[in-house]
Amino acid sequence: MTAVEEPRAAELDPPTGPRLAETGSRTPAAAGPHLAPARAGAPGIAAAKRTTAPAKPGAAEPATTAPAAEPHPAPGPAGVTGALGIAAANRATVVAEPAAAAEPVPTAGKALPAPFLGLVLAMGLSSFGDAVWLIALSVTLVGTAGPALAGLVLALGSLPKVLTLLVGGAVADRTGPRRVLITTDLVRAGAMLAGAAAVLVVGPQLPLLAGLIVVMAVASAFFIPASDALRPNLLPPEHLVRGNAVYLAAVRGGQAAGGALGSWLAGLGGLVTVAVVNGVSFGISALAAGNTKTLTSNEPRERVKVKQLGKEIGEGCRYVARRPALRTAMIVTGLLELSGAGPINLGLVLLGGTHGAGWLLTAMTLGASLAFVVSVKWPPRGKAGRLATAGLAAQAGCLALLASGNLAVGVAAFFTLGLVAGLTALVLVSLAQRWATPEMRGRVMSILALFTLAATPVGNLLIGVLTEAIGVPLTMFAHAAVALVALALLVATPALGRAALTEEKKS
Repeated sequence: MTAVEEPRAAELDPPTGPRLAETGSRTPAAAGPHLAPARAGAPGIAAAKRTTAPAKPGAAEPATTAPAAEPHPAPGPAGVTGALGIAAANRATVVAEPAAAAEPVPTAGKALPAPFLGLVLAMGLSSFGDAVWLIALSVTLVGTAGPALAGLVLALGSLPKVLTLLVGGAVADRTGPRRVLITTDLVRAGAMLAGAAAVLVVGPQLPLLAGLIVVMAVASAFFIPASDALRPNLLPPEHLVRGNAVYLAAVRGGQAAGGALGSWLAGLGGLVTVAVVNGVSFGISALAAGNTKTLTSNEPRERVKVKQLGKEIGEGCRYVARRPALRTAMIVTGLLELSGAGPINLGLVLLGGTHGAGWLLTAMTLGASLAFVVSVKWPPRGKAGRLATAGLAAQAGCLALLASGNLAVGVAAFFTLGLVAGLTALVLVSLAQRWATPEMRGRVMSILALFTLAATPVGNLLIGVLTEAIGVPLTMFAHAAVALVALALLVATPALGRAALTEEKKS
Protein backbone atom coordinates (compact mmCIF):
# COMPACT_ATOMS: atom_id res chain seq x y z
CA MET A 1 0.00 0.00 0.00
CA THR A 2 1.47 3.33 -1.01
CA ALA A 3 0.31 6.87 -0.53
CA VAL A 4 -0.79 8.63 -3.67
CA GLU A 5 -1.69 12.20 -4.62
CA GLU A 6 -5.24 13.44 -4.41
CA PRO A 7 -7.20 11.88 -7.30
CA ARG A 8 -8.39 14.29 -9.94
CA ALA A 9 -11.67 13.94 -11.83
CA ALA A 10 -10.83 12.60 -15.28
CA GLU A 11 -12.59 13.91 -18.34
CA LEU A 12 -15.48 11.50 -18.64
CA ASP A 13 -17.53 11.22 -21.79
CA PRO A 14 -19.61 8.03 -21.58
CA PRO A 15 -21.72 7.02 -24.57
CA THR A 16 -24.99 8.04 -22.93
CA GLY A 17 -23.82 11.45 -21.82
CA PRO A 18 -21.71 13.19 -19.18
CA ARG A 19 -22.24 12.77 -15.47
CA LEU A 20 -23.87 15.03 -12.92
CA ALA A 21 -21.57 16.87 -10.54
CA GLU A 22 -21.95 19.23 -7.58
CA THR A 23 -22.77 22.90 -7.86
CA GLY A 24 -19.98 24.49 -5.87
CA SER A 25 -17.15 25.91 -7.97
CA ARG A 26 -17.21 27.45 -11.43
CA THR A 27 -15.92 26.11 -14.72
CA PRO A 28 -15.47 28.01 -17.96
CA ALA A 29 -18.68 28.36 -19.92
CA ALA A 30 -17.05 26.74 -22.94
CA ALA A 31 -16.18 23.56 -21.07
CA GLY A 32 -17.24 20.42 -22.87
CA PRO A 33 -19.24 17.49 -21.55
CA HIS A 34 -16.87 16.41 -18.81
CA LEU A 35 -16.09 16.96 -15.18
CA ALA A 36 -13.60 19.73 -14.48
CA PRO A 37 -10.59 18.64 -12.43
CA ALA A 38 -10.86 18.92 -8.67
CA ARG A 39 -8.54 21.50 -7.18
CA ALA A 40 -5.62 20.00 -5.30
CA GLY A 41 -5.63 22.80 -2.78
CA ALA A 42 -9.28 22.45 -1.72
CA PRO A 43 -9.58 22.88 2.06
CA GLY A 44 -9.63 19.67 4.00
CA ILE A 45 -8.90 17.48 0.97
CA ALA A 46 -5.22 17.92 0.25
CA ALA A 47 -4.39 16.84 3.79
CA ALA A 48 -6.45 13.61 3.60
CA LYS A 49 -4.49 10.35 3.44
CA ARG A 50 -4.98 8.24 0.34
CA THR A 51 -4.01 4.62 -0.16
CA THR A 52 -4.36 2.49 -3.23
CA ALA A 53 -4.58 -1.19 -4.04
CA PRO A 54 -2.72 -2.61 -7.05
CA ALA A 55 -4.75 -1.71 -10.11
CA LYS A 56 -5.81 -4.49 -12.41
CA PRO A 57 -5.36 -4.10 -16.13
CA GLY A 58 -8.49 -2.83 -17.81
CA ALA A 59 -10.00 -1.50 -14.57
CA ALA A 60 -9.84 2.12 -15.65
CA GLU A 61 -13.46 2.31 -16.71
CA PRO A 62 -15.72 3.54 -13.88
CA ALA A 63 -18.55 1.31 -12.70
CA THR A 64 -21.54 3.23 -11.43
CA THR A 65 -25.28 3.16 -11.62
CA ALA A 66 -25.64 6.92 -11.71
CA PRO A 67 -27.67 8.04 -14.72
CA ALA A 68 -26.21 10.08 -17.52
CA ALA A 69 -26.54 13.83 -17.22
CA GLU A 70 -25.53 17.08 -18.81
CA PRO A 71 -22.20 18.75 -17.92
CA HIS A 72 -21.97 20.52 -14.62
CA PRO A 73 -19.27 22.45 -12.77
CA ALA A 74 -16.78 20.74 -10.55
CA PRO A 75 -17.55 20.13 -6.86
CA GLY A 76 -17.01 22.99 -4.48
CA PRO A 77 -18.12 24.02 -1.03
CA ALA A 78 -21.24 21.85 -1.19
CA GLY A 79 -19.24 18.62 -1.18
CA VAL A 80 -16.81 16.52 -3.21
CA THR A 81 -17.80 12.92 -2.53
CA GLY A 82 -19.40 12.23 -5.93
CA ALA A 83 -16.51 13.49 -8.07
CA LEU A 84 -13.87 11.82 -5.90
CA GLY A 85 -15.77 8.56 -6.20
CA ILE A 86 -15.67 8.74 -9.99
CA ALA A 87 -12.00 9.63 -10.10
CA ALA A 88 -11.17 6.86 -7.67
CA ALA A 89 -12.99 4.33 -9.78
CA ASN A 90 -11.01 5.41 -12.81
CA ARG A 91 -7.75 4.71 -11.00
CA ALA A 92 -8.91 1.63 -9.03
CA THR A 93 -8.13 3.61 -5.90
CA VAL A 94 -9.55 3.24 -2.40
CA VAL A 95 -9.89 6.79 -1.10
CA ALA A 96 -10.39 7.83 2.49
CA GLU A 97 -13.45 9.97 3.24
CA PRO A 98 -12.48 13.62 2.62
CA ALA A 99 -12.44 15.97 5.55
CA ALA A 100 -15.17 18.54 5.93
CA ALA A 101 -14.78 21.85 4.14
CA ALA A 102 -13.83 24.95 6.08
CA GLU A 103 -17.44 26.17 6.09
CA PRO A 104 -19.73 23.12 6.23
CA VAL A 105 -23.06 23.41 4.52
CA PRO A 106 -26.34 21.85 5.61
CA THR A 107 -26.78 18.19 4.78
CA ALA A 108 -29.82 16.37 3.55
CA GLY A 109 -32.63 16.24 6.05
CA LYS A 110 -31.85 19.56 7.75
CA ALA A 111 -33.94 22.68 7.41
CA LEU A 112 -33.48 25.07 4.51
CA PRO A 113 -31.28 28.10 5.32
CA ALA A 114 -33.11 30.87 7.17
CA PRO A 115 -32.12 33.64 4.69
CA PHE A 116 -33.52 31.54 1.84
CA LEU A 117 -36.80 31.03 3.72
CA GLY A 118 -36.95 34.78 4.30
CA LEU A 119 -36.55 35.31 0.56
CA VAL A 120 -39.31 32.76 -0.09
CA LEU A 121 -41.73 34.56 2.24
CA ALA A 122 -40.89 37.89 0.62
CA MET A 123 -41.49 36.41 -2.84
CA GLY A 124 -44.88 35.12 -1.68
CA LEU A 125 -45.79 38.59 -0.42
CA SER A 126 -44.58 40.18 -3.63
CA SER A 127 -46.63 37.70 -5.72
CA PHE A 128 -49.69 38.56 -3.63
CA GLY A 129 -49.15 42.25 -4.33
CA ASP A 130 -48.68 41.57 -8.04
CA ALA A 131 -51.94 39.61 -8.27
CA VAL A 132 -53.89 42.32 -6.45
CA TRP A 133 -52.28 44.97 -8.67
CA LEU A 134 -53.24 43.09 -11.84
CA ILE A 135 -56.88 42.91 -10.76
CA ALA A 136 -56.99 46.56 -9.70
CA LEU A 137 -55.29 47.55 -12.97
CA SER A 138 -57.75 45.51 -15.04
CA VAL A 139 -60.75 47.06 -13.26
CA THR A 140 -59.31 50.55 -13.77
CA LEU A 141 -58.52 49.98 -17.45
CA VAL A 142 -62.00 48.65 -18.18
CA GLY A 143 -63.55 51.66 -16.48
CA THR A 144 -61.21 54.11 -18.26
CA ALA A 145 -60.83 52.71 -21.77
CA GLY A 146 -63.51 50.03 -22.13
CA PRO A 147 -63.16 46.22 -22.24
CA ALA A 148 -61.77 45.91 -25.78
CA LEU A 149 -59.00 48.48 -25.38
CA ALA A 150 -58.22 47.24 -21.88
CA GLY A 151 -57.72 43.71 -23.20
CA LEU A 152 -55.49 44.99 -25.99
CA VAL A 153 -53.33 47.02 -23.58
CA LEU A 154 -52.89 44.07 -21.21
CA ALA A 155 -52.07 41.69 -24.10
CA LEU A 156 -49.51 44.04 -25.64
CA GLY A 157 -48.09 44.76 -22.21
CA SER A 158 -46.81 41.19 -21.96
CA LEU A 159 -44.71 41.50 -25.12
CA PRO A 160 -41.84 43.48 -23.51
CA LYS A 161 -41.36 40.63 -21.03
CA VAL A 162 -41.00 38.05 -23.81
CA LEU A 163 -38.75 40.29 -25.90
CA THR A 164 -36.33 41.11 -23.07
CA LEU A 165 -36.13 37.75 -21.26
CA LEU A 166 -32.91 36.68 -23.00
CA VAL A 167 -31.35 40.06 -22.26
CA GLY A 168 -32.23 39.60 -18.59
CA GLY A 169 -30.48 36.24 -18.52
CA ALA A 170 -27.32 37.66 -20.09
CA VAL A 171 -27.25 40.56 -17.63
CA ALA A 172 -27.67 38.14 -14.70
CA ASP A 173 -24.65 36.14 -15.88
CA ARG A 174 -22.52 39.26 -16.25
CA THR A 175 -23.40 41.16 -13.08
CA GLY A 176 -24.60 38.35 -10.83
CA PRO A 177 -28.19 37.14 -10.28
CA ARG A 178 -28.37 38.42 -6.71
CA ARG A 179 -27.61 41.99 -7.78
CA VAL A 180 -30.13 41.78 -10.61
CA LEU A 181 -32.76 40.49 -8.19
CA ILE A 182 -32.22 43.38 -5.78
CA THR A 183 -32.11 45.97 -8.56
CA THR A 184 -35.29 44.80 -10.27
CA ASP A 185 -37.17 44.74 -6.97
CA LEU A 186 -36.07 48.30 -6.23
CA VAL A 187 -37.03 49.42 -9.74
CA ARG A 188 -40.48 47.88 -9.38
CA ALA A 189 -40.93 49.36 -5.92
CA GLY A 190 -40.01 52.81 -7.27
CA ALA A 191 -42.29 52.40 -10.29
CA MET A 192 -45.25 51.42 -8.12
CA LEU A 193 -44.79 54.28 -5.65
CA ALA A 194 -44.19 56.82 -8.42
CA GLY A 195 -47.19 55.48 -10.34
CA ALA A 196 -49.40 55.78 -7.24
CA ALA A 197 -48.32 59.40 -6.80
CA ALA A 198 -48.94 60.17 -10.50
CA VAL A 199 -52.39 58.59 -10.46
CA LEU A 200 -53.19 60.58 -7.34
CA VAL A 201 -52.22 63.83 -9.11
CA VAL A 202 -53.45 63.37 -12.72
CA GLY A 203 -55.81 60.41 -12.41
CA PRO A 204 -55.68 56.98 -14.09
CA GLN A 205 -54.71 58.16 -17.55
CA LEU A 206 -54.25 55.42 -20.18
CA PRO A 207 -50.69 56.44 -21.25
CA LEU A 208 -49.61 56.48 -17.59
CA LEU A 209 -51.03 53.01 -16.93
CA ALA A 210 -49.53 51.65 -20.18
CA GLY A 211 -46.14 52.99 -19.18
CA LEU A 212 -46.39 51.29 -15.79
CA ILE A 213 -47.31 48.01 -17.47
CA VAL A 214 -44.23 48.18 -19.72
CA VAL A 215 -41.84 49.04 -16.86
CA MET A 216 -43.17 46.19 -14.73
CA ALA A 217 -42.99 43.73 -17.63
CA VAL A 218 -39.37 44.56 -18.47
CA ALA A 219 -38.34 44.41 -14.82
CA SER A 220 -40.05 41.02 -14.54
CA ALA A 221 -38.09 39.79 -17.58
CA PHE A 222 -34.85 40.54 -15.73
CA PHE A 223 -36.17 39.17 -12.43
CA ILE A 224 -37.28 35.72 -13.66
CA PRO A 225 -33.93 34.33 -14.96
CA ALA A 226 -32.04 35.98 -12.09
CA SER A 227 -34.32 34.29 -9.56
CA ASP A 228 -33.95 30.89 -11.22
CA ALA A 229 -30.17 31.29 -11.48
CA LEU A 230 -29.77 32.47 -7.88
CA ARG A 231 -31.42 29.56 -6.07
CA PRO A 232 -28.65 27.00 -6.88
CA ASN A 233 -26.18 29.55 -5.45
CA LEU A 234 -28.09 29.77 -2.17
CA LEU A 235 -28.77 26.09 -1.54
CA PRO A 236 -26.53 23.02 -1.32
CA PRO A 237 -27.28 20.46 -4.04
CA GLU A 238 -29.24 18.12 -1.78
CA HIS A 239 -31.69 20.94 -0.96
CA LEU A 240 -32.20 22.37 -4.46
CA VAL A 241 -35.34 20.41 -5.36
CA ARG A 242 -36.97 21.09 -1.99
CA GLY A 243 -35.96 24.73 -2.22
CA ASN A 244 -37.47 25.06 -5.68
CA ALA A 245 -40.69 23.44 -4.45
CA VAL A 246 -40.96 25.77 -1.44
CA TYR A 247 -40.16 28.80 -3.58
CA LEU A 248 -42.73 27.95 -6.24
CA ALA A 249 -45.32 27.10 -3.59
CA ALA A 250 -44.88 30.54 -2.03
CA VAL A 251 -45.12 32.29 -5.41
CA ARG A 252 -48.21 30.32 -6.50
CA GLY A 253 -49.76 30.70 -3.07
CA GLY A 254 -49.29 34.45 -3.20
CA GLN A 255 -50.82 34.58 -6.66
CA ALA A 256 -53.81 32.49 -5.57
CA ALA A 257 -54.42 34.58 -2.46
CA GLY A 258 -54.07 37.81 -4.43
CA GLY A 259 -56.50 36.55 -7.05
CA ALA A 260 -59.04 35.56 -4.43
CA LEU A 261 -58.83 38.82 -2.46
CA GLY A 262 -57.83 41.15 -5.27
CA SER A 263 -61.29 42.40 -6.21
CA TRP A 264 -62.21 43.07 -2.60
CA LEU A 265 -58.95 44.92 -1.84
CA ALA A 266 -59.14 46.90 -5.08
CA GLY A 267 -62.68 47.99 -4.25
CA LEU A 268 -61.71 48.83 -0.69
CA GLY A 269 -58.60 50.90 -1.37
CA GLY A 270 -58.57 51.72 -5.06
CA LEU A 271 -55.65 51.65 -7.51
CA VAL A 272 -53.48 54.10 -5.55
CA THR A 273 -53.63 52.11 -2.31
CA VAL A 274 -52.99 48.82 -4.13
CA ALA A 275 -49.97 50.33 -5.94
CA VAL A 276 -48.51 51.55 -2.64
CA VAL A 277 -48.97 48.12 -1.03
CA ASN A 278 -47.38 46.45 -4.05
CA GLY A 279 -44.45 48.88 -3.96
CA VAL A 280 -43.85 48.16 -0.28
CA SER A 281 -43.92 44.41 -0.98
CA PHE A 282 -41.20 44.85 -3.61
CA GLY A 283 -39.11 46.81 -1.11
CA ILE A 284 -39.41 43.96 1.40
CA SER A 285 -38.43 41.51 -1.35
CA ALA A 286 -35.31 43.58 -2.12
CA LEU A 287 -34.30 43.55 1.56
CA ALA A 288 -34.79 39.78 1.73
CA ALA A 289 -32.69 39.26 -1.41
CA GLY A 290 -29.95 41.42 0.08
CA ASN A 291 -29.98 39.29 3.22
CA THR A 292 -29.23 36.07 1.35
CA LYS A 293 -25.77 34.51 1.35
CA THR A 294 -24.46 32.56 -1.62
CA LEU A 295 -22.43 29.38 -1.22
CA THR A 296 -19.48 31.00 -2.96
CA SER A 297 -18.15 34.54 -2.82
CA ASN A 298 -16.99 34.44 -6.45
CA GLU A 299 -20.01 36.26 -7.87
CA PRO A 300 -19.49 38.11 -11.17
CA ARG A 301 -19.08 41.87 -10.83
CA GLU A 302 -18.65 42.92 -14.45
CA ARG A 303 -20.42 45.90 -15.95
CA VAL A 304 -23.02 45.42 -18.62
CA LYS A 305 -21.69 46.12 -22.12
CA VAL A 306 -24.68 46.74 -24.36
CA LYS A 307 -22.75 46.03 -27.55
CA GLN A 308 -21.83 42.56 -26.30
CA LEU A 309 -25.29 41.51 -25.14
CA GLY A 310 -26.21 40.08 -28.53
CA LYS A 311 -23.03 38.01 -28.60
CA GLU A 312 -23.61 36.74 -25.06
CA ILE A 313 -27.21 35.81 -25.83
CA GLY A 314 -25.94 33.88 -28.87
CA GLU A 315 -23.42 32.07 -26.66
CA GLY A 316 -26.26 31.02 -24.37
CA CYS A 317 -28.33 29.70 -27.27
CA ARG A 318 -25.37 27.73 -28.64
CA TYR A 319 -24.62 26.40 -25.15
CA VAL A 320 -28.11 24.89 -24.96
CA ALA A 321 -28.13 23.72 -28.58
CA ARG A 322 -24.88 21.75 -28.15
CA ARG A 323 -26.12 19.77 -25.14
CA PRO A 324 -28.70 17.17 -26.21
CA ALA A 325 -30.30 16.50 -22.83
CA LEU A 326 -30.50 20.19 -21.90
CA ARG A 327 -31.86 21.06 -25.34
CA THR A 328 -34.48 18.33 -25.10
CA ALA A 329 -35.45 19.48 -21.59
CA MET A 330 -36.22 22.93 -23.03
CA ILE A 331 -38.36 21.51 -25.84
CA VAL A 332 -40.17 19.12 -23.51
CA THR A 333 -40.92 21.99 -21.12
CA GLY A 334 -42.42 24.03 -23.94
CA LEU A 335 -44.55 21.10 -25.14
CA LEU A 336 -45.64 20.39 -21.57
CA GLU A 337 -46.94 23.95 -21.27
CA LEU A 338 -48.41 23.93 -24.77
CA SER A 339 -50.40 20.76 -24.13
CA GLY A 340 -51.81 21.95 -20.82
CA ALA A 341 -52.21 25.73 -21.15
CA GLY A 342 -55.35 25.72 -23.28
CA PRO A 343 -57.25 22.97 -21.44
CA ILE A 344 -56.36 24.47 -18.07
CA ASN A 345 -57.21 28.08 -18.97
CA LEU A 346 -60.07 28.01 -21.49
CA GLY A 347 -60.91 24.35 -20.99
CA LEU A 348 -62.40 25.12 -17.59
CA VAL A 349 -65.40 26.75 -19.27
CA LEU A 350 -65.47 24.53 -22.36
CA LEU A 351 -65.52 21.35 -20.29
CA GLY A 352 -67.27 22.39 -17.09
CA GLY A 353 -69.61 25.14 -18.20
CA THR A 354 -70.70 27.88 -15.83
CA HIS A 355 -71.37 25.55 -12.90
CA GLY A 356 -68.59 22.99 -13.39
CA ALA A 357 -65.67 25.36 -14.03
CA GLY A 358 -65.32 26.06 -10.30
CA TRP A 359 -65.08 22.36 -9.50
CA LEU A 360 -62.42 21.84 -12.17
CA LEU A 361 -60.38 24.82 -10.94
CA THR A 362 -60.58 23.61 -7.33
CA ALA A 363 -59.44 20.13 -8.35
CA MET A 364 -56.53 21.59 -10.31
CA THR A 365 -55.47 23.76 -7.37
CA LEU A 366 -55.62 20.85 -4.93
CA GLY A 367 -53.55 18.67 -7.25
CA ALA A 368 -50.91 21.38 -7.67
CA SER A 369 -50.81 21.92 -3.89
CA LEU A 370 -50.29 18.20 -3.33
CA ALA A 371 -47.43 18.26 -5.86
CA PHE A 372 -45.58 20.89 -3.82
CA VAL A 373 -46.19 19.02 -0.55
CA VAL A 374 -44.89 15.78 -2.05
CA SER A 375 -41.84 17.58 -3.50
CA VAL A 376 -40.92 19.11 -0.15
CA LYS A 377 -41.46 15.91 1.85
CA TRP A 378 -40.11 13.44 -0.71
CA PRO A 379 -38.08 15.43 -3.28
CA PRO A 380 -37.36 13.53 -6.51
CA ARG A 381 -33.66 12.72 -6.57
CA GLY A 382 -32.30 9.47 -7.91
CA LYS A 383 -35.25 8.81 -10.26
CA ALA A 384 -36.07 12.36 -11.31
CA GLY A 385 -35.98 11.57 -15.03
CA ARG A 386 -38.28 8.58 -14.58
CA LEU A 387 -40.69 10.74 -12.59
CA ALA A 388 -40.81 13.25 -15.45
CA THR A 389 -41.45 10.38 -17.89
CA ALA A 390 -44.32 9.05 -15.79
CA GLY A 391 -45.69 12.57 -15.35
CA LEU A 392 -45.83 13.24 -19.08
CA ALA A 393 -47.50 9.88 -19.70
CA ALA A 394 -50.10 10.67 -17.03
CA GLN A 395 -50.69 14.14 -18.49
CA ALA A 396 -51.35 12.68 -21.93
CA GLY A 397 -53.81 10.20 -20.41
CA CYS A 398 -55.63 12.91 -18.43
CA LEU A 399 -55.99 15.14 -21.49
CA ALA A 400 -57.46 12.23 -23.44
CA LEU A 401 -59.93 11.53 -20.62
CA LEU A 402 -61.20 15.11 -20.85
CA ALA A 403 -62.68 14.20 -24.23
CA SER A 404 -65.37 12.20 -22.39
CA GLY A 405 -67.19 15.38 -21.38
CA ASN A 406 -68.13 13.84 -18.01
CA LEU A 407 -67.79 16.29 -15.10
CA ALA A 408 -66.73 13.67 -12.55
CA VAL A 409 -64.06 12.34 -14.92
CA GLY A 410 -63.00 15.93 -15.60
CA VAL A 411 -62.59 16.69 -11.89
CA ALA A 412 -60.39 13.60 -11.42
CA ALA A 413 -58.40 14.44 -14.56
CA PHE A 414 -57.84 18.06 -13.51
CA PHE A 415 -56.69 16.98 -10.04
CA THR A 416 -54.21 14.57 -11.59
CA LEU A 417 -53.09 17.22 -14.10
CA GLY A 418 -52.30 19.63 -11.29
CA LEU A 419 -50.30 16.94 -9.51
CA VAL A 420 -48.25 15.53 -12.40
CA ALA A 421 -47.71 18.84 -14.23
CA GLY A 422 -46.35 20.40 -11.04
CA LEU A 423 -43.96 17.51 -10.38
CA THR A 424 -42.77 17.29 -13.99
CA ALA A 425 -42.13 21.02 -14.28
CA LEU A 426 -40.24 20.99 -10.97
CA VAL A 427 -37.96 18.19 -12.20
CA LEU A 428 -37.26 19.91 -15.54
CA VAL A 429 -36.47 23.27 -13.91
CA SER A 430 -34.17 21.66 -11.33
CA LEU A 431 -32.33 19.66 -14.00
CA ALA A 432 -31.76 22.79 -16.09
CA GLN A 433 -30.39 24.60 -13.04
CA ARG A 434 -28.03 21.74 -12.23
CA TRP A 435 -26.83 21.10 -15.76
CA ALA A 436 -25.95 24.72 -16.50
CA THR A 437 -22.58 26.02 -15.36
CA PRO A 438 -22.81 29.08 -13.09
CA GLU A 439 -21.41 31.32 -15.84
CA MET A 440 -24.26 30.33 -18.20
CA ARG A 441 -27.11 29.67 -15.78
CA GLY A 442 -28.86 33.01 -16.20
CA ARG A 443 -29.00 32.62 -19.98
CA VAL A 444 -30.08 28.98 -19.75
CA MET A 445 -32.92 29.81 -17.36
CA SER A 446 -34.01 32.75 -19.53
CA ILE A 447 -34.34 30.38 -22.51
CA LEU A 448 -36.35 27.97 -20.40
CA ALA A 449 -38.61 30.82 -19.25
CA LEU A 450 -39.04 31.93 -22.86
CA PHE A 451 -40.24 28.45 -23.86
CA THR A 452 -42.72 28.49 -20.98
CA LEU A 453 -44.07 32.02 -21.47
CA ALA A 454 -44.36 31.70 -25.25
CA ALA A 455 -46.21 28.39 -25.01
CA THR A 456 -49.06 29.80 -22.90
CA PRO A 457 -50.56 32.32 -25.37
CA VAL A 458 -49.96 29.90 -28.25
CA GLY A 459 -51.80 27.20 -26.31
CA ASN A 460 -54.73 29.51 -25.58
CA LEU A 461 -54.95 30.42 -29.25
CA LEU A 462 -54.62 26.78 -30.32
CA ILE A 463 -57.51 25.49 -28.23
CA GLY A 464 -59.81 28.22 -29.50
CA VAL A 465 -59.04 27.53 -33.15
CA LEU A 466 -59.24 23.73 -32.79
CA THR A 467 -62.50 23.85 -30.83
CA GLU A 468 -64.15 25.87 -33.59
CA ALA A 469 -62.77 23.55 -36.28
CA ILE A 470 -63.12 20.00 -34.85
CA GLY A 471 -65.03 20.28 -31.58
CA VAL A 472 -64.04 19.83 -27.93
CA PRO A 473 -63.44 16.03 -27.80
CA LEU A 474 -61.03 15.94 -30.75
CA THR A 475 -59.34 19.08 -29.43
CA MET A 476 -58.58 17.29 -26.15
CA PHE A 477 -57.14 14.35 -28.10
CA ALA A 478 -54.98 16.81 -30.07
CA HIS A 479 -53.58 18.23 -26.84
CA ALA A 480 -52.95 14.70 -25.57
CA ALA A 481 -50.99 14.07 -28.78
CA VAL A 482 -48.78 17.09 -28.02
CA ALA A 483 -48.02 15.60 -24.59
CA LEU A 484 -47.19 12.28 -26.26
CA VAL A 485 -44.70 14.03 -28.56
CA ALA A 486 -43.01 15.49 -25.47
CA LEU A 487 -42.98 12.02 -23.90
CA ALA A 488 -41.41 10.48 -27.01
CA LEU A 489 -38.65 13.12 -27.04
CA LEU A 490 -37.91 12.50 -23.39
CA VAL A 491 -37.76 8.72 -23.80
CA ALA A 492 -35.54 9.10 -26.88
CA THR A 493 -32.99 11.06 -24.79
CA PRO A 494 -31.59 8.58 -22.22
CA ALA A 495 -29.54 11.24 -20.43
CA LEU A 496 -32.81 13.05 -19.65
CA GLY A 497 -35.07 10.05 -19.10
CA ARG A 498 -32.62 8.50 -16.61
CA ALA A 499 -31.39 11.76 -15.08
CA ALA A 500 -30.89 12.08 -11.34
CA LEU A 501 -30.97 15.08 -9.03
CA THR A 502 -28.44 13.70 -6.57
CA GLU A 503 -24.69 13.15 -6.39
CA GLU A 504 -24.92 10.56 -3.68
CA LYS A 505 -23.07 7.40 -4.72
CA LYS A 506 -25.10 4.30 -5.35
CA SER A 507 -24.15 1.22 -3.41
